[in-house]
Amino acid sequence: MQILLVVILFLVVFLFSLSSVSQSYATAQQAQAAIEASRAAQIASTGNLVSLVTVALVTVAGLAAVIVIAWLVLRAKAQPKRNWTRTNNGGWDQFQQPLTNALVEALMTHLLYEMSQHQQHQDLEQPWMNEPSMLNDSFYEAPSFPDNTWDM
Repeated sequence: MQILLVVILFLVVFLFSLSSVSQSYATAQQAQAAIEASRAAQIASTGNLVSLVTVALVTVAGLAAVIVIAWLVLRAKAQPKRNWTRTNNGGWDQFQQPLTNALVEALMTHLLYEMSQHQQHQDLEQPWMNEPSMLNDSFYEAPSFPDNTWDM
């Protein structure tokens, strides 16, 4: 009978230990679930932060665009109106003939001056160029313009 009592006692202790192990395992599983829930909450909060920053940037960009457009509109309204004169050729007036003739004379004077300066410069640097055979070179000849160059 004592052996039966010892076996029953071992059986009771074994049942209590199984219950304790099961309860510890359940507690560990609950802790793991809490850790995973906190990770999911952290990921969700990061996603919320990213979406909040994106919405804020889009709002700031939209507000800046509205401010720039309003400034441009107000600036355009604040400038005085310009009175444009209409011409038949779209605003491109032709030179008058006396002005054109004055420009031709000034251009020819400038061309002669440049040629004389060039000639003097070459005479000073290369005196051997003054030989008679070199004076007939095409470089020293005056440029010829076609007759219709200055006709308008």
